[in-house]
Amino acid sequence: MSTVNTIIVGGGIAGLYCAWRLRQLNIAFILLEAKPTLGGRIQSKVVANNATLSVDLGPTWFWPHQKKMQKLLKELDVDWFEQYTRGDVLYQLRENQAVTRTSGSDVMLSYRITGGTQKLITALSKKAGSENIKTTHPVTDIEHDQGQWTLSIDSSGSSPVFKSQRLIMAVPPRIASHLLTSKNIVCTQLTTLLDKQQTWMSGQAKFVAVYEQPFWRQQGLAGQAFSQIGPMVEIHDASATRDQGFALFGFIGLPYSVRLQLTKQQLELACVEQLAALFGEQAAKPTRVYLTDWAKDKWVATAQDIAEPPKHAELNLSRYQQQLKQLKLYFVASEYAQVEAGYLEGALTAVEAALNDISRDTMP
Repeated sequence: MSTVNTIIVGGGIAGLYCAWRLRQLNIAFILLEAKPTLGGRIQSKVVANNATLSVDLGPTWFWPHQKKMQKLLKELDVDWFEQYTRGDVLYQLRENQAVTRTSGSDVMLSYRITGGTQKLITALSKKAGSENIKTTHPVTDIEHDQGQWTLSIDSSGSSPVFKSQRLIMAVPPRIASHLLTSKNIVCTQLTTLLDKQQTWMSGQAKFVAVYEQPFWRQQGLAGQAFSQIGPMVEIHDASATRDQGFALFGFIGLPYSVRLQLTKQQLELACVEQLAALFGEQAAKPTRVYLTDWAKDKWVATAQDIAEPPKHAELNLSRYQQQLKQLKLYFVASEYAQVEAGYLEGALTAVEAALNDISRDTMP
């Protein structure tokens, strides 16, 4: 049994950012992550044999107005670059109809982390300290009694127990609701509210194809395409940097029920064939392909998430603040943010709001 001041459940961007800030405040903590890897919904895969360059299969962009992300990346000395959009856009409207090419992409300026978003996770985990982080530690049970939290874990055949005064849930609302419901720790109205909040992009599948050369740029194309045929409905240049690790990625538009009927190889082949139909024969020969279906990740998506069309959470916990304060219970994933919910920026916003509450509670 381990006892510590604070337990963080979840090792995505919110959990790791929170861990680093707690360390700066000299508040002892343990972070428990269910998966063997950190990052949550952030996932990057290497380009060829260059481990410093990766392409993203999870959260990818942030925007000029999102200042918290820019400030954090500067603090961590992590570079970013402008999303490549120069050139024409392609449209695939109907079967047996020629691809339409339109001048100019006309999209909002956006940024991506150089070498892949996993760079952010790696930097945050180093700041938080590996001695404070435990992966492959899924929480199976949560109890609260006499001002103390008790968390039971299922880890490699053992069942360790962790105790703390404070609990920070850095997991999506529906996952948090499930963990808190079994012992009636919080009121039914709160768990019902959490159950209504969808995990952003949790039902999405994403495909990335890596190439030796950016042939689309050489053809005057932005790498951007929209399709009413599929399987991908929206495609973008996904190169790992401005001029290295060239790639294209697409959001797959097929419903989860349809994706289940296809093997991973069948869906990957269909995506490559679509890229070839759009961008020409060179697109038919990627050096690597990656496919991630987030709907299959039980630590991200629930059955409710998969059954619903995508929507951002709108979660206001203000009426429950007194109850949460008494319990010393905090929620910090992106969906809890009052602004930019669902985005990387939202995760940082939610953490900073929780840390403000914690700082007030710990003041003499």
